[in-house]
Amino acid sequence: MELPPDTVLVFDRDEDLLAFESSGHATNWIEAIDVDEGEYTAAYSPAGGVLALTAPDGPEGAVVLAGTGRVDLGDLERRVAAYWRRHQAGLPPRDPIQTARFLIDRDGRPRRGWFGRAVGLLRRDRGGGRVARSYGGEGAA
Repeated sequence: MELPPDTVLVFDRDEDLLAFESSGHATNWIEAIDVDEGEYTAAYSPAGGVLALTAPDGPEGAVVLAGTGRVDLGDLERRVAAYWRRHQAGLPPRDPIQTARFLIDRDGRPRRGWFGRAVGLLRRDRGGGRVARSYGGEGAA
């Protein structure tokens, strides 16, 4: 699978990694309150382009993701390696591009924004109380 040209990798303070197919998907899914509180420690393009993730209007506003013009492939590679050690133990580590492909393929579809997550919470499985996942594909209402 080719990566979309606007792919974004975002790290949180637990060294977990989120991969988004575009900056639009990232800013729709990430909540301003989390950005404002410092939940996310770094954002990059798969080639190491440093991205600034901000919430200029505070915790209730929009999330903005913008290029900084800087490249730090070394830091991105270090963070990706730490992600593999901590969260994918037993699997061989991969480079940033392979990691983005892995995460996007694993998740199957772009991450949903806050509205999609809210709708998902409202669509609970009546049998076991599990959250129904609706991504607009098969089985979505």
